[in-house]
Amino acid sequence: MAITMQLGGIRRHESIFTTVIPILLLTEITIPGMAFEPKEVTGERFDHLDDRVRELLPARGTIQREFFHRAMKAVRVVDPETGEKWTERQPTGWTPTAKYKNATGELQKYIQGPFLETPPLEATLPAFTIYFPERLEGVEVPAFNAHMGGEFHLYTLDRAKKAMEADGESRLLAIRRLLSASSNLSGAKQEKLRATLVSVEVIHGVPPTAMGQMFADLNGKGVKLTKNEVEGLDIRDLWIKATKDIFDALRVPLVTTGRQVTAVNQAEGKHLIIGQAVTMVRGLGLGLSRAVQVTAYDEVIKDPKDYARLVEAGVTWFGYVLDQFGAPMLPNGARDASVFTDPDRVLRAVPVKVALGVMGNPWFEVNRPKQDEHKRALGEIDWRVGEVWQNIAGKISPKLELKRVDGRTVRVPVKGEYRLAAAGAKELGAAAVRALTVPDSSAGRAVRKRGA
Repeated sequence: MAITMQLGGIRRHESIFTTVIPILLLTEITIPGMAFEPKEVTGERFDHLDDRVRELLPARGTIQREFFHRAMKAVRVVDPETGEKWTERQPTGWTPTAKYKNATGELQKYIQGPFLETPPLEATLPAFTIYFPERLEGVEVPAFNAHMGGEFHLYTLDRAKKAMEADGESRLLAIRRLLSASSNLSGAKQEKLRATLVSVEVIHGVPPTAMGQMFADLNGKGVKLTKNEVEGLDIRDLWIKATKDIFDALRVPLVTTGRQVTAVNQAEGKHLIIGQAVTMVRGLGLGLSRAVQVTAYDEVIKDPKDYARLVEAGVTWFGYVLDQFGAPMLPNGARDASVFTDPDRVLRAVPVKVALGVMGNPWFEVNRPKQDEHKRALGEIDWRVGEVWQNIAGKISPKLELKRVDGRTVRVPVKGEYRLAAAGAKELGAAAVRALTVPDSSAGRAVRKRGA
């Protein structure tokens, strides 16, 4: 039998109500943000919340940025057979993010000092937003009229099903630290903090993607999210929504923060940044004749049937691509998409990613002969970085190694090995599309294996 409680609030929408409660109650009905972080860095145990954490983890990943990222360290590696040495970055633990440093630093100082020590009009906290994936049952109380434009309702909460801190996670981390047994805050100030009333927006019964959109709207108007972070949360742009649906179905995690795929991302199994994934999906939907538009917003998905067809085509085609490169399933259930960051393959270049997307257009347009041709092409094309990709994937140059020549250490080319300095889709997208989709062109012949 569930242990329930009631919470009063002004109903603004069937899925939103606003309430005012003491901070103590807010901390009791929410899961600490740290409960979603790796257990080895939290400093306390949240085992009793594991079931609820698992339920809310997908939503937390959509809405919130992490408190900790993988820590990386340069490690010298030696090939036991050849004796060759090189340096590579490997994960060595966890490192606090700017979000965590702010919550435990300046924000905590602000709450401990100005917020508790000055009049309310001189220091305050903005409203908190909490999220229940379940629809809460609310009953109108007609005898009470708050004259606030909405009706006062009593909502029933299951105490075992705590809410997620959707907006204000950093503030609540700072507050929880100040209210902990190890805090240096005096008992009187702790009691004042517990009793302080705060405004809370309660959102319930909506999917995590909608919460992600609200988070993007809230934070995109203040301290700016990066373009990639906004794209990672925006579900109004149907190209972005389709991209997320496609790669979610393929179990390929996308990088939704920062401007590029970092070593940290790769250590976490993320090899494709969402902005580049969107250009691939646009290429699939727009096709060869409109490939130049893949980097610009172009509203062409209006019919729900077209949207469903785009997602189905993307899952099928990019599934073929991953299968071609032997991308296995990882122990965590995700697909290994490291082919998109492999320095020895041209798939890391944006023009090639765009062209791969365009190759999938026959699945959207349902052109069977072209489907067969493009599936064959996946095996015919030599995807290794080489001179043939010059000005198609980007700038190609020989790999260099240090050697002693005539008593001097000089850099000399390594025979048969090349490095790629990738270019943008606007520069070389058309050339890459031609090379991949027109086998009889000079570029098309150049990038295909001899005898293929």
